Amino acid sequence: MPPNVYCSITSICYFVKYILYFYIELYLSNTYTVTSSKYAKRESNNLMNRETGNRILEKSKDIPLYKQLKAALMVWIQESENGTSLPTEEELCLQFGVSRQTVRNAVLELVDDGVVTRRPGQGSFVRKTKISRDTRWALDDFNREMRFHGLEPETIVLSLTLEKSLDFVSRQLSIPKLEEVVVIRRQRFVNGWPVVIQQSYLPSRLFPNLASKKKDLIDRSLHSIIEQEYEYELQNAERTVEAIPAPSREAELLKIAPGSPVLYSTSVWKTYNNVCVEFVLEWYRGDRSQFNIQLSRKNDSSAH
Repeated sequence: MPPNVYCSITSICYFVKYILYFYIELYLSNTYTVTSSKYAKRESNNLMNRETGNRILEKSKDIPLYKQLKAALMVWIQESENGTSLPTEEELCLQFGVSRQTVRNAVLELVDDGVVTRRPGQGSFVRKTKISRDTRWALDDFNREMRFHGLEPETIVLSLTLEKSLDFVSRQLSIPKLEEVVVIRRQRFVNGWPVVIQQSYLPSRLFPNLASKKKDLIDRSLHSIIEQEYEYELQNAERTVEAIPAPSREAELLKIAPGSPVLYSTSVWKTYNNVCVEFVLEWYRGDRSQFNIQLSRKNDSSAH
């Protein structure tokens, strides 16, 4: 074989090999996020098979089958992206061994709960409504605000510890370096969806025995405990909100991929006497959260 022909064939082989590697990498990097294509639809159905498809509904239980199916679907929905299509009625009947009416009853309840939307001629799709934090509710607690909007909040206290204050925390709370602080880390849910991770720092000397109130923080707001039990009346807060990539630890708790956009908020809460009582960091899911901010013209009496 002539050398120039051999070199051409070799070059083509390397080129084809490179292209194959490129598309393999592209495929692997996109399988997590692509949801709109036919391929993604097939993958979402496979996810259903892996996560819940082999789950056998217990017909002998007192809980109706459609309620059991609804619970199984919720597990899958919580791991799915917004807009992901649900498996068809036929697929669900086959996977779970139930009737079409059972499937329809389960999906209709999910529609009523606002986590699934139905599009005529297209099917049913995951619907994750954004929660809205309103600045007018700034001095109220998270649970009360969510319930006012007809949503059901839930709190998990991940940890409550006593630690030495880090430099950036000391600066925000206006306390000496390495002073003891109470660190409270919480995960907040709305209608069963994880929406925000909160990490609060409070001066330990201002809140004796706060570290023993971990159970209270499940049903009560931290601010109500601060005001009612420790008699510090909150007056104002300085808050900064910015969009950042989700850190790995917070991403895992929020059920999103590391690096996904989150709204990162930092706030310093003060009393009427300008005492800093809480510094809080918050990571909100970018696809599930928004902030409503009230704007008004500054009343400057000197400008006439």
